[in-house]
Amino acid sequence: MGTSLRRCEKILFLLVLISIVASYSCQKNPPANNTNPTANASPAASPPAMPPWPAGFPQQMPTPVISGNVPRQILVPGSTSSPLDARPFFDYFSWESFIALNWPALSGSRGVPNEPLNASIFFNAPNGTPVVWGTYKDSFDLFGQKDQRPSPWESSSSPVSPCPGGTAGQKTLIFTTKGDTPLMQTKQAFSFPLVDQQNNYAYYDIRYDEAQYNFIRGQDSDPTSWLYLLKNLAPKENAQFGVQMPMTTPAALGSMMVKAAWRISTPNDDPKRFYTSNAQIYDSQKQVCTPATVLLVGLHIAHKIDPFTEWVWSTFEQVDNVPPDPDVTPKPSPPPRGYSFNNGTDSPKTNGGYNYKPPFPGAGQPTPSPVQVSRVNPIPNTPAGQSTRDVNAYYQKRLQGTVWQFYQLVITQWPANPGIGSGKAFMLMQNGGVYPQNAGAAFPANGAVNTTMETYFQTENDAAGAGGNSCMSCHYRAGQSDFSWGLNRRAH
Repeated sequence: MGTSLRRCEKILFLLVLISIVASYSCQKNPPANNTNPTANASPAASPPAMPPWPAGFPQQMPTPVISGNVPRQILVPGSTSSPLDARPFFDYFSWESFIALNWPALSGSRGVPNEPLNASIFFNAPNGTPVVWGTYKDSFDLFGQKDQRPSPWESSSSPVSPCPGGTAGQKTLIFTTKGDTPLMQTKQAFSFPLVDQQNNYAYYDIRYDEAQYNFIRGQDSDPTSWLYLLKNLAPKENAQFGVQMPMTTPAALGSMMVKAAWRISTPNDDPKRFYTSNAQIYDSQKQVCTPATVLLVGLHIAHKIDPFTEWVWSTFEQVDNVPPDPDVTPKPSPPPRGYSFNNGTDSPKTNGGYNYKPPFPGAGQPTPSPVQVSRVNPIPNTPAGQSTRDVNAYYQKRLQGTVWQFYQLVITQWPANPGIGSGKAFMLMQNGGVYPQNAGAAFPANGAVNTTMETYFQTENDAAGAGGNSCMSCHYRAGQSDFSWGLNRRAH
């Protein structure tokens, strides 16, 4: 009996010792999926169930996830016979990227998601919580610094700021179109402003992820690598294939550009239907900044991901921007507070998706009347049963309870025959290249536009001067700058 007791005591001692060692080990080595080892993990909520794809979707469709990790691969089965058949796989990639980029950002870091594998962080985030892409560096941090060196990636400030009195890291909106700002008007205007139904101008910001920002900023030790300076950019643009930015691989994230369209919140709006943010809005005439709450109405995501050297382009809109496509059945009811850029009637008539082009903000001028906007290019309804509309419906249902259920993918565009180098079709326009074949056989070739950012370029005729009515046709004209108009137009 005594021997048995001693054995039990030894076993009990060993169990206690193992427990102590395990506890210490856990403290020394926190779980790998916790991006903030010092923070207490939020209690795991019960996110919406992840139902299978509806009948009619390809059997090889990846399983949807709610994650703060940006996807680093696009898996399209070899059995896919056409770009059209590949569409659901690219739309899946677009939505998964949208969720990851709109994931709550880790406080104190730039471009890092907070607990990316904890779905409750995403579903329980209060509206207005800073999101990952919103912590990316603004284009002004690169191209608005005059003769000053742009600040390092992690820096919360820049040598030159249009709103020097603002809070560090606060959003500053200076663009009155997605490509123009009075502070950097180095070339002719790219487009025209947009005025919403509340008689306010829309505003835009352009942001770069760490890989792209650091590539353009260059190395401190090598001034020839500073591509925001035209003297360093030109030689690289004149190479056979122009500038080549870092590409995402399974091992590391590469270059991403994010462009956002915002409108000013008013008492007439329902903020529960929009992602909101506090911002400083720059008035170029008065040269002052005014604080405002702004509503996200459009989001472009351009991602250079292997093997798609000509980038993959995803564009989203808030669902209340304009009336739905005429063939949508059953026809949904108008939004409870009205459309953002359409009065809900057929008057005034639109031609090419708009009724007129307002002037840029001017000193002493009243704000022009609202622009009546309609969608010219329908959100794709093909392939039947697995179209962009079907993918939207799937994700919107999964995101119920968040503001993100009120956003929709307008279209994904990608190079169907990607690749740069020997035996590949890519050729710079300046070297005789022709769109779409020499831009990686862009698919779809035309009609990939956002009503808030390409309002006046929705038809091929209206967009002729801008290179075409799609992301890739327009950006192909900046192919020597790796499809970046920001780099092409703003380097100084």
